[in-house]
Amino acid sequence: MNFPQGKIIILLLMPAALVLFFLILFSAPLRAFLHGYAIALTTKFDHKKTIENEKDVIIKLKEIIQNYNDYSMRAFNRTAISHKVRKTTETTHSFFVIYKQDGTFNTLCYAATGVFAMSKGAWAMDTEGDIASYTEYSQGNNRWQVEEYKTKNGINTLATINNVLLKTQSGIKYFFRAKPNKNDKYDNCNTGVLETLVEN
Repeated sequence: MNFPQGKIIILLLMPAALVLFFLILFSAPLRAFLHGYAIALTTKFDHKKTIENEKDVIIKLKEIIQNYNDYSMRAFNRTAISHKVRKTTETTHSFFVIYKQDGTFNTLCYAATGVFAMSKGAWAMDTEGDIASYTEYSQGNNRWQVEEYKTKNGINTLATINNVLLKTQSGIKYFFRAKPNKNDKYDNCNTGVLETLVEN
């Protein structure tokens, strides 16, 4: 069977094109991007409600500042989607726990506000995944792979909350990879926590 010369060239280039396609498909940046969509699509809390509730979060944080000596903070990370997913660099979620002297607590994190890898972003308190994972962890069940960010002398509550409040006014948006091309106009849950945390 005789093939036209153009078809022969195409047939010769097809294996190389397929190899290139799979290299791109399984590259780390693309994997991270796809993970971002998966996380955004499977998060349980209402994204629209998160945006609307940020004003209430700001009010609560300002109340904490007024009596900051009554509060303490710790920071944690866990699996982002659910306890059924293995924790990797792409599936790690960070959050604060704010403790009051009476034994009650609130969780605080920077969250996506849409079902895409990039969205407006908002600070949220007591999201379902944070409450569930921290409650189980404190009861001795660590299926969410919760780990505490270690500090030498604890977290400075006043300075940390002030940093979070500054972030809420900064115009920073949520992006799953946080700082693509070292662009400081984006955060994710991990950079949101790590960049606001101030040690004593």
